Amino acid sequence: MHWRILARRVLGREGTFLLRNIVSSLSFYLRLIPPANIVGRENGISAITCTYNEEDWVEVSLLSLKDLVNEIVVLDSSTDRTPAIIEELHEKHNIPIRMYRIPLGDMVYVRNLGLSIAKYKWILIWDADFILRDDSAPLIRELLESLDERKYYLIYWPHICLDGDLWHQDPKSPLHIEHWLFTWNPKLHYKKVGHHDSLIAQLAYYNVIYIRRALSFHLRTVRSPKRLLYRHYRWLMRREGLEGKSSLDEYVKKRILEDFGTEDIDLAANLYFQKYLSNLAKYRRDIYGDYPQLLREHAKRKFNVEL
Repeated sequence: MHWRILARRVLGREGTFLLRNIVSSLSFYLRLIPPANIVGRENGISAITCTYNEEDWVEVSLLSLKDLVNEIVVLDSSTDRTPAIIEELHEKHNIPIRMYRIPLGDMVYVRNLGLSIAKYKWILIWDADFILRDDSAPLIRELLESLDERKYYLIYWPHICLDGDLWHQDPKSPLHIEHWLFTWNPKLHYKKVGHHDSLIAQLAYYNVIYIRRALSFHLRTVRSPKRLLYRHYRWLMRREGLEGKSSLDEYVKKRILEDFGTEDIDLAANLYFQKYLSNLAKYRRDIYGDYPQLLREHAKRKFNVEL
């Protein structure tokens, strides 16, 4: 078991943060690690975005970063209009985007590729269904400017998660908290830990900053019914150890007949979607605040939806 998983189970999130900060502070003051200001990267923020058929949200997601980052590195494996939308966004808004077309596959390899080709000192992990809140960019910029440039940081904050559609949340996990922003160093890398792609950030290097305020939204499962259905069965295939042994399409055809009594994928997808929504709770603006302005405009323009 990786030490982070063990520490989180024993100490909890904040206890693990405290452990990191004690060890990294000792390492820094005893000069056991090289200072972060000699890593050889220009001060700035590189966003890394991995995309696969994200044409619904990629435009608003990347546009929300316009006033925050110095570049966006996109690693794309899409078969839909996602690459064209990204190119249009780059040309229309002059956002510094570098897009690389890569085969769909090993996410650990893809994320490590992103770390290696990013130009700047700060790395922002930004999926194509993340959307920054209206006032978050200046807050993040101000925080980075206040930090000791010699130290390494993992900066955590909560995403507000939306599920199923734009009006619902999973009541069991309405927030998603991770280290979305961190200082690059040559030893930093991703590794498969259990079923997840985990960032391996050395204990001796990294201080933790935990921003309790939610700075962004995650449209976690805001997808078409058919995409949600396939997502569900892809997860079941992995759990049953069948991935790579049969095609996803064959598995879906078999399972919808068993689960929904139909061979009609669209019908099964709609039945699954209604069941999925029934387990969710309504989004609470009184608790989590309003939607980002960019998301409201995008939903109205693209889907004729008022938020």
